[in-house]
Amino acid sequence: MSADELEAAAAGCIDTSPRTLGQHPYFVALNAYYLQEEAARAIRAGEPTSLTLEEVMVKARALGVTVLRTWAFNDDPSKAGDSAMQVAPLEYDEVGLRGLDLVLTRAFAHGIQLILPLGNYWNDYGGAKQYVAWAGLPRPLEGDPRFFTERTVVDHYLEHIRRLLTRVNTLDGWRYGEHPAVLAWEILNEPRNRGLDAGGDALRAWVDEVAAQVKSLSPEKLVGSGEEGFEPFLKSLESAAVDFGSVHLFPESWNWPPAEVASAGARWIVEHAALARQSDKPLILGEFALRNDGAFTLAERRAMYRGWFTCAARSGLAGTAPWLFSYDARPDEWDRHTFYFRDGSAPQDPANRYADIVIGAAGQR
Repeated sequence: MSADELEAAAAGCIDTSPRTLGQHPYFVALNAYYLQEEAARAIRAGEPTSLTLEEVMVKARALGVTVLRTWAFNDDPSKAGDSAMQVAPLEYDEVGLRGLDLVLTRAFAHGIQLILPLGNYWNDYGGAKQYVAWAGLPRPLEGDPRFFTERTVVDHYLEHIRRLLTRVNTLDGWRYGEHPAVLAWEILNEPRNRGLDAGGDALRAWVDEVAAQVKSLSPEKLVGSGEEGFEPFLKSLESAAVDFGSVHLFPESWNWPPAEVASAGARWIVEHAALARQSDKPLILGEFALRNDGAFTLAERRAMYRGWFTCAARSGLAGTAPWLFSYDARPDEWDRHTFYFRDGSAPQDPANRYADIVIGAAGQR
């Protein structure tokens, strides 16, 4: 297929009424998960702020972006003395926490709001496996289902959330649960139903409990489940404590046939938008990307990005957030889905990949 045909297939959505995230208008966000980590390292080095943090926020605004999605967790003991926040069960490294203080404070100064996942399903930065290991349970594994069902583990996570959301930012005096830079919390990054009951009852019970905890500590902020859109997406979305849904889109990681990626991506967006309308809740495309070293050329990837941005807007989504916006010094090989807005370059420079497309999509607001 030509680039024009790919774009048309990716944009193949029916116009529907827009849904907003609270009072926030339709937005294009950037995923920049690494901000707390970079901020903590700068603080540990005695620097007043993180140059990486400032670069990302300045460039986000230059792209027309006012929302960033970034981790509010770092539960990896191997990062103790570097950037970890929780280094042992309910034991914290103050420098790691001040890294998140800095992210919140500087986001507010730059006029940026944040979507903040509170933990990870995957092993990166600790994840579900680390909580299960901390509980002393045998043979912890990535995405361990016991994270959602073992009372000791769930109670640990709930208490961690309580401590984090009641923290008072050392730089600006705002309690995290009330911080003006927070647009929304996600109770986990990409929770899955793997190893739990097929109907999703156990995951739904966990979503109910954890989302209610977040809502009680941060009642004026929005709460999402952080899901990718797999089963049981609708059951979790219908939780009374969940304010919005999210879907992610990584066709190559999910082994979709290349010839079907453009249209299947549009179908994925449309079908989940319909489910969100059924629940009367807004939906965001919280992550989406194509590999820079995959089967598609840059021109083909650009066509599909333009199409999916269009499809999301037509389908009434509240926002879209491509993965992964990178700072200039970050090597490409750290993540094969990166794009940039390199210093001194024009947005449409091929070295930036999608910066001009982000500008165009952000202008749809």
